[in-house]
Amino acid sequence: MIEIEGLSVDLGEFKLDDVNLSVGEGEYMVIMGPSGAGKTILLQAILGIARPESGRILVDGMDVTGLPPEKRGLSYVPQNYALFPHMTVYENIAFGLRVRRYEDSYISSRVKEISEVMGIGNLLHRKPSTLSGGEQQRVALARALVVKPKALLLDEPLSALDKITRLELQRFLKRVHSDMKFTAIHVTHDFLEASYLADRMAIMFSGRILRVGTLEDIMAHPGDERVARFIGGENIFRGRIVDSKEGLTRIRIGELEIFSIYSGSGDALVIIRPEDVYVHGTLEIGNISARNIFKGTVEEVEFRDPAYLVTFNVKGIPVKSVVTKQALEELSIVRGKEFTLSVKAAAVKVISS
Repeated sequence: MIEIEGLSVDLGEFKLDDVNLSVGEGEYMVIMGPSGAGKTILLQAILGIARPESGRILVDGMDVTGLPPEKRGLSYVPQNYALFPHMTVYENIAFGLRVRRYEDSYISSRVKEISEVMGIGNLLHRKPSTLSGGEQQRVALARALVVKPKALLLDEPLSALDKITRLELQRFLKRVHSDMKFTAIHVTHDFLEASYLADRMAIMFSGRILRVGTLEDIMAHPGDERVARFIGGENIFRGRIVDSKEGLTRIRIGELEIFSIYSGSGDALVIIRPEDVYVHGTLEIGNISARNIFKGTVEEVEFRDPAYLVTFNVKGIPVKSVVTKQALEELSIVRGKEFTLSVKAAAVKVISS
């Protein structure tokens, strides 16, 4: 269990501002945010490398704010892995155990055990320079986990890998975490990586954590325009709430009126995920049950593996929808063609200002 309470760090050119975060035992927490958000500085503060101006860091209930890094019981995997080039894989993995003065028999047993878990038992005699990026990453993980840390901190550990290796290592990390149940704080700016690995995620901007929750929670209720855009929000509009009647809120966005089950008043930020915008063929129109139904003309079709993102002009508003290749072909979705679109009122998220 890691508790961060009111943590502020002032590095002159950058600050962490009143950060609060709780990471449960065995939880895989992913910290996301754009470059410069403060993700790495937060890890460095937890590790004891960056000194806080105020606030506390607790590890398993013990205040470690004033302790040096080696006294905190944490392990760290940096972006470049930082393996010792002159040491073999065995020596790299064993390094932390030797520093802690464990007996040779225990070191040998632990290195063999963790190397088998990591699938690198056949690499123990090799030097880091002879390994692939994926193999180096596994060695770095083994070196970090062999000492049985209270938590593992990972700073963009997959960012230097090619796409195929990155996906393989994501699956590997998920499996190892499931097997070993270690507590992890993983920093990344890759939303797909975070959504695959995280039990919960924290979204950071400008030195502050704006939102913490499961992927489903954050997608359903981003709570902030920056968060909504960062997690892939394509349909984000500024509008004004007109009125609320019979459980429905009517919102005007330019010339478009749309209904939501979410209440509010005044100016509002409206968020609709593209997958909640349905495109209908002629035969479907009489059976649409959604509250919001409108016409839209295709402006653009983009391939977004494995689907397509289609932009419609709806009364001057660009509304995006995700469609499959099959739907694209069956409906003959091409530029300039008009379609009927529908959105359920429950899919129209509203942040009232």
